[in-house]
Amino acid sequence: MDSSLANKGKDQMQRPRCAEEKKESSCLPSASCTILQNHYCGGEMREKPHDIPSSNTSGSHVPSTVSIFEMVRAQLHQQTSKKEDSSSFTSNTYRGLYPQALKDFELALLLQDSAEMFSKRHYDHATELLRLCNLSASPSGTPVQRVVYYFCEALRERIDKEKGTLSLNRPEGWEEKPFDLDKVLQNPKPFAVVCYQSSPFFQVPQFAGIQAIIDNVKSAKRVHLIDFGVKIGSHWAVLMQALDNVGDCPLELLKITAVATSKQMVEEIGQRLSSFAAENIKFSFSFKAVVSEMKDLSKDLFELDTNEVVAVYSEYSLGGMLAWPNHLESVLRLIKSLNPCVMVVIDSEANTNAPIFMDRFNEALFLYGAFFDYLDVCMERDNHYRMTFEGLILRNIIQNIITCEGNERTFRNVRLEVWRDLFEKFGIKETELGESSLYQANLMADRCGHGFSTLDMNGKGLLIKWKGSPIIFASAWKFSP
Repeated sequence: MDSSLANKGKDQMQRPRCAEEKKESSCLPSASCTILQNHYCGGEMREKPHDIPSSNTSGSHVPSTVSIFEMVRAQLHQQTSKKEDSSSFTSNTYRGLYPQALKDFELALLLQDSAEMFSKRHYDHATELLRLCNLSASPSGTPVQRVVYYFCEALRERIDKEKGTLSLNRPEGWEEKPFDLDKVLQNPKPFAVVCYQSSPFFQVPQFAGIQAIIDNVKSAKRVHLIDFGVKIGSHWAVLMQALDNVGDCPLELLKITAVATSKQMVEEIGQRLSSFAAENIKFSFSFKAVVSEMKDLSKDLFELDTNEVVAVYSEYSLGGMLAWPNHLESVLRLIKSLNPCVMVVIDSEANTNAPIFMDRFNEALFLYGAFFDYLDVCMERDNHYRMTFEGLILRNIIQNIITCEGNERTFRNVRLEVWRDLFEKFGIKETELGESSLYQANLMADRCGHGFSTLDMNGKGLLIKWKGSPIIFASAWKFSP
């Protein structure tokens, strides 16, 4: 963690501003995690991460999943510079690794070699390397084995596409259907809800973002929150309770407009939030569902009132429009026309939008390697919900990034600095996350990071890291006239 964040966040953890200035500001309730669990979640978070192998006590090194992929990339770079191939690798090179980590390294090296062969159009060689990968890769093994399993599957499909043999390798009657992540996440099936509750690390940016909204609307009597691409929606219950605790200027009305592509699913989210509001808060609450693709949105769908303060929230929604720059620009113009007091943007800190295949492959490998690593700390390896989440959600995202090109490749991420440059063109300026936002992020990271979660600042934005690898950013933005 850099010094500026340490000063802002750690000092607050010793003397929380929320506690000292309770009458002047509103902060997230201390029982917010309990709120989420009681009203939306049905699982228990692991108390401790997996035990470190006993060999670690004898001096062996236990690297993270991303560290293994980094070592593989360094090994391949060394081979390339010396014009060697993977057969020159010997286990003595990394003898400090404990046995399973060494096996994971060798497996990851095979995957990387296969991707390199594919990028050079050596499809038969790549296919043979994938066959060797399949001997050790597993959807129920170590994080590396799981990541390699799904990347192998995607790479094999990409090779079949390039060779024109894809249909031959699929069962009779196969019909490819586009994967709609929003619909899956909007429908709180047990596997999605349990993984969400068991993996509160991903709530760190949410809490920072929610607090940024609170800091900007706490003096308003009527607040209109617009969620572009609502997922599970449970974190808005935390916002409600925080706003309900405002003393000097009590809120009269909170209106949430949620954009989604499934009418039934978003209405279920609204019903749950309305039920929570009726039982727990004093101000009026209304929920409106806007069922539409992002590209088809128009200002009149949001039913704005002149006496309300608007705040915009976007979590993993704008990146999906990177394949259609004109549509993305239209959405940004629309958001600006809503005249929000603040816009919170949360997304993955990676560049899976890279045009060169190997760059995109490595970015995705590192990003989802960190995701699999985190799930391994939070949930047992044979947990049914975890395996379903990985096999449905993460598998389909990986397949889309690796196998698709053009407009078919809908899962795209760019780093915060790219969003910063794009928003600048529309007069959207990054604003500081307040001390209370950093406090909330630190609080959640310490509570659910198992000692592996760290925070850093990138300009005015917050980077959430897992074992040193940045995987998510949270940011707040203001609109110039």
